[in-house]
Amino acid sequence: MPETQRELRLEDIENRFGLRVKSHRIGEMDIKVAEVDRVDEMVCEIYPEAVTTHGDAPVWMITWPASFGLAEYLLHSQSVEGLKILELGCGTAATGIALAKGGADVICTDYDPLALTLARFNAKLNRCSSISIRLLDWYKPDLNESFDLVVGSEVVYFEKSYLPLVSVLKHYARSDGKIFLSDQQRPQMSSFIKLCSREGFDNHQFDQMVYLPEKNQPIRITVLNRTRGPEPTEANKANNFRL
Repeated sequence: MPETQRELRLEDIENRFGLRVKSHRIGEMDIKVAEVDRVDEMVCEIYPEAVTTHGDAPVWMITWPASFGLAEYLLHSQSVEGLKILELGCGTAATGIALAKGGADVICTDYDPLALTLARFNAKLNRCSSISIRLLDWYKPDLNESFDLVVGSEVVYFEKSYLPLVSVLKHYARSDGKIFLSDQQRPQMSSFIKLCSREGFDNHQFDQMVYLPEKNQPIRITVLNRTRGPEPTEANKANNFRL
């Protein structure tokens, strides 16, 4: 069985590829996240084709600036206390951990079991005993819950996953809930937003700066609201006319 299909122990990851811990402050909150130190070595050994089982890139090993930026925006713009939140493609779980420390009921999900191993460690590192870490495959989603907020950082980059991702957003966000996605100004977001519009989502976007020790990083936050049904296809229009 390929190593990406089983959960390596955290000790295995640390011994073979190293771990480093970084801190990020959000107001009075201090978030600590461990991430893989020698990413290139891990990709070569664990993902020899440089892709995951679904064919996309293994990007869970580090904490992306957009993760911190999304957490900052959500914690500064509203109270998340008591909200039920789903994090998609959590990776190191930085966003979910910050929201849990802010009082939210958070389920952090990823489909790579190695990412979940690191996410669980980071939850313990931040003493987030109430946070839930779960496997979620967008191609075979199996959660039977709905959420006030659905969030994800750097999850829009692989075109094959766009339709499954939209399906997951429609399924898990409550009808009056909101979806927040953050990214590092990636061009792929444009085509994804067009798909979301066809599927009945309104959206607005804005830029935000994330202040990091190494450099300041501009990111984009996309807010989606489901306000209508999907636009009919030409085939559906013809069928409706005949009816």
